[in-house]
Formats: sequence, C-alpha cells, structure tokens
Amino acid sequence: MDHQKIKNEFLRIKSLGFLANVKSDSNDGGAGNTFEHHLGVKENNLRDADFEQFEVKTKKELSKAHMTLFSQKPTYPSDGDNYMREHYGIPDEEFPNINVFRTSIYAHRWSFVYNQFNFKIDVNHNEKRVYVLKADKDLNILDNSVYWDFKDIINGTKKLNNLFVVKADEKTIGDKVHFQYPTASVFIDYIGDQNFINLLASGVIRYDNRLGIYRTGAKTGLAHNHGGAFRIAPKDVGQLFRTKIDIT
Repeated sequence: MDHQKIKNEFLRIKSLGFLANVKSDSNDGGAGNTFEHHLGVKENNLRDADFEQFEVKTKKELSKAHMTLFSQKPTYPSDGDNYMREHYGIPDEEFPNINVFRTSIYAHRWSFVYNQFNFKIDVNHNEKRVYVLKADKDLNILDNSVYWDFKDIINGTKKLNNLFVVKADEKTIGDKVHFQYPTASVFIDYIGDQNFINLLASGVIRYDNRLGIYRTGAKTGLAHNHGGAFRIAPKDVGQLFRTKIDIT
C-alpha cells in the first residue's frame, strides 16, 4: 500500500480550498461525496472499497454519536428487515398503518424499546451466528428468529481493509455550500474479522435498526428502510486497525 500516494492526493485536494458541494445542500453526505468527487472516485454502493482499497469517511460524519461501518440485512428470514418492522415495531404516530422500528441493539446489555420489549444481540460463537433477541420486561425470550451468519457479516467488513477519514469544514459561498479539508487520518492494517466479532460481542460495535417512514415527497406515508447498519463510536474506530497516520 503506497501511503505517500494517499498523502499526496489529500494534500492536492486540500490545496484547492473550499469546493462546491457536488450534492444537494440538504444531503448529509455532501462533504464525503465532494471529497470523493475530487479524489476521482465515483459515488457507488458496491462492496469494493474506495480509492485503491480505501473507504472514505469524513470527520463531519464522525462528529455524530456513532458512524456507520456498513449496512447488512439479516441472513434469516430473507425479508428480515420487514419481519422486524412488523413484529418488533410500533405504529407510526402520523401514519399508523405503517410500523416503525428504530433502535440501537447491543450484545453486552438489553435495550428497552418503546416501553414494551427488551432487545439484545446474542453473538453465538458455536453456531457462528448473531441473533436478535426479543424479550418481555422480565427478560423472558419471546423471539430469536432473526439472525446473521458470521460469513455474511464478514462479507460486509470487506470495505474496512483501510479507512481514510478527512475533516470537513463547511461554508456557504453565494447560495451554495462549500467544503474544505484541512486534515485527515488514515487507518490501515485492518486487524481482522474475529476482532470485529469480538468488538460486536463486547458492545463496542452495535446494530442500528432504521425502519422508518417517508415524511415528504412523492413517497410520503410509505415505509422507508434507511438500511440497518453495524455502527461504532468514533473514539473506538482505532480498535479495528493496527495503524493510524495523521495528515495535516
């Protein structure tokens, strides 16, 4: 891996100053998309990592409580997201004909959701599966139908081989949002899949359900699956990698 090439390309983009947002100003991913645009990486949803096996994130994204590592639908049932919406969710207040289910689930503790049920992740090393457990208020298990096979989770980690995190400053010039990129951190040498599973089991990595509803536009009132995702706190990202390089 040519670390100097990565550094030089970042410094080139930094020297360009404030760059116009390549997305609509209402898009949360504009800072990252703009950096990727100038890096020569097309926006995509493929599993291959960005920029010569680097995944690109912005520190603007990392300013949130948790950052998304990757989205992954359950292995079983085949429509696991919809199963969780219908069996774990509650009717939306504005559109009660549609259930919503938004919560964070950990392996090291229960999450009490909607003042009704407890949810938890169970990392089963013997079966090589990660289960979603639904329990009542007394922690009696009611449902453990939904799970991921380890191999499907590991398939999702392919984008984590290396991580390029850039700081994004924002300024409106005229009527358009612009970004500049003063610093970056490069995380390299992904430790491995067993480490990922261990971090999930210890609660460092969590799973977020984001089964909501469209509030505006042509799809208003329809179910919206924002994509269930494995997520991590920014301060813990380094636990996935052996090496961090800061660029200024």
